[in-house]
Amino acid sequence: MVVISIIMKSSSNVDGIGRRRGQSSTTKNVSTSILIAVGAFVLVSALLFILSVNLSSIKDNDATTYEKDAPPASTGSIRNFQNKLRNNEPSSNADEFPIWGEIMRGEVHLVNIDASGIRMTKDGYIGAKAVFCKLDWDAYKKDPPSLPMFRFLVSQSGCEGRRNQIVVDLAQITEKTKAYDKSLKLQNRSDVRAMDPTGFVFHESRVGSTLVANSLTAMNPAANRVYSESNPINNALKSDNPQLFRDVVYLMGRTNRIEEQNMFFKVSSIGSKRISVMREAFPETPWIFVYREPVQTMMSHLDPAKVDVQKNGRIMTVCTRARRSPPRDLFDLVEQQGRRVDELSDQEFCAAHLASLCESALQELKKSNHHGKAVEYDGLIDKLLDDIIPNHFGVTVDDKARQRVFEVSKTYSKAKTRSVDINWVEDSEKKEAHSTPEIRGASELFLSQSYTELKKYSV
Repeated sequence: MVVISIIMKSSSNVDGIGRRRGQSSTTKNVSTSILIAVGAFVLVSALLFILSVNLSSIKDNDATTYEKDAPPASTGSIRNFQNKLRNNEPSSNADEFPIWGEIMRGEVHLVNIDASGIRMTKDGYIGAKAVFCKLDWDAYKKDPPSLPMFRFLVSQSGCEGRRNQIVVDLAQITEKTKAYDKSLKLQNRSDVRAMDPTGFVFHESRVGSTLVANSLTAMNPAANRVYSESNPINNALKSDNPQLFRDVVYLMGRTNRIEEQNMFFKVSSIGSKRISVMREAFPETPWIFVYREPVQTMMSHLDPAKVDVQKNGRIMTVCTRARRSPPRDLFDLVEQQGRRVDELSDQEFCAAHLASLCESALQELKKSNHHGKAVEYDGLIDKLLDDIIPNHFGVTVDDKARQRVFEVSKTYSKAKTRSVDINWVEDSEKKEAHSTPEIRGASELFLSQSYTELKKYSV
């Protein structure tokens, strides 16, 4: 309305000039002024309407999802909280951080990270995002084979969409949760605490690692938390940043369940190429690498009766996924055999990929000072119960735990269902019998040497 008033005032001045110069000029100027006023009114009305719609949208979004890059409370409250810690005046009130209170209290869990925008600073890193959501841990602990991978737990918990997610800055939330946890510790309170990693499980792929994860959960569901191929760990390893990896493990280890004591991570197979990152972050934490007889492993990937063959004749499976853009270490491994990557058959490429995982694990086993052990698939359950879990991971295995592991081992480790009882049957001999000459030849060419070497570090 102010705009219109100004324009009309301007219009009257023009009219005065027009009267001195002639009536026709006056009429023209008045018409022009009216058009300008109407246009200004329409423009202002439109802007006000758009502004009101945006404010309403922001209000609605805040009711369903959080995405906060700024500190969770005012700068003053954060500074006050940190001063209390320095003066040994602990504050355990999570309400001082109203936006991130659910994270502070351990009510939600880290389900993903985005380190694509990470930048290094003199004090660490900035630019990484952390995604939190409340996970239904009881569902997984009750029946591990029904949710064999972390992504299935995330999906069942309703954490795939943004509606139930809280997205925050990773470095900031780590700093604040550590300060909050310290305040609780100073008061001898255990409302929330961070578990240290008990052990890491790396593997060659399709060699029984999911059975290991299920067994670690089943032996004592209340006390053990097991992450099976979780996105936060996979993405943290890809960052090649030990500090970020430590922060991710810290956040994933926070629990408000007093009965939880142990935390295990089964890492995706490609993570075997970054065992060095884990070792730098946690040099004293025990870890294992699970592997299997080469032909049996190859058949788990390339069984002719099950494999997906495309129209162009190419085999699509986990071990051939990198064919379009092979990593440097795979090129080197193939060249050592006097071959070229682009001339390999699918069977040979698969064997070379698996060999690159084994070779990476071997390099770390040689430097691990007994913190790392190789575990062959044959007799896996007995090795876990009699040696790896009690002696290497340092967790007691009583008769009840042993029985629960035997029970879960009878079910196919990736059953993904409760309604159907899918019993597991030993298939090593069957795999050997049904293997093709191409699979046996590729296994001998690329995998036989690493398999022999791994046995030297096996339990």
